[in-house]
Amino acid sequence: MAKKTLTVDFDQLNKFVDQREAFIKDNPWLIPAGIAIQVIPLALLIHGHMKASIYKKKLQIEREKTKQLALQLQAEGHCKHHHHGQPKHHKGHQPEAPNFPRRLAH
Repeated sequence: MAKKTLTVDFDQLNKFVDQREAFIKDNPWLIPAGIAIQVIPLALLIHGHMKASIYKKKLQIEREKTKQLALQLQAEGHCKHHHHGQPKHHKGHQPEAPNFPRRLAH
């Protein structure tokens, strides 16, 4: 394969750079607009990621609270119904209705 040589016309390149500089001087508002076009989506992405991680942590905390409450209610129910050395149910004794975890207030 033959190698291709790259030739650069520096006069034409300088002409292009001068045109771009003139365009920016005529339209200086393009600089902040161009920066905003690049920065705003990045900021939204970062904000969304932070919110998602915060809500994920809150959900884990609420699940753990629910588990703890269920275990606590189960332990209380176990102690009330199963006394050591006694039968599970006495005559005329009705077991209490199961306690289900209630929704915790925020």
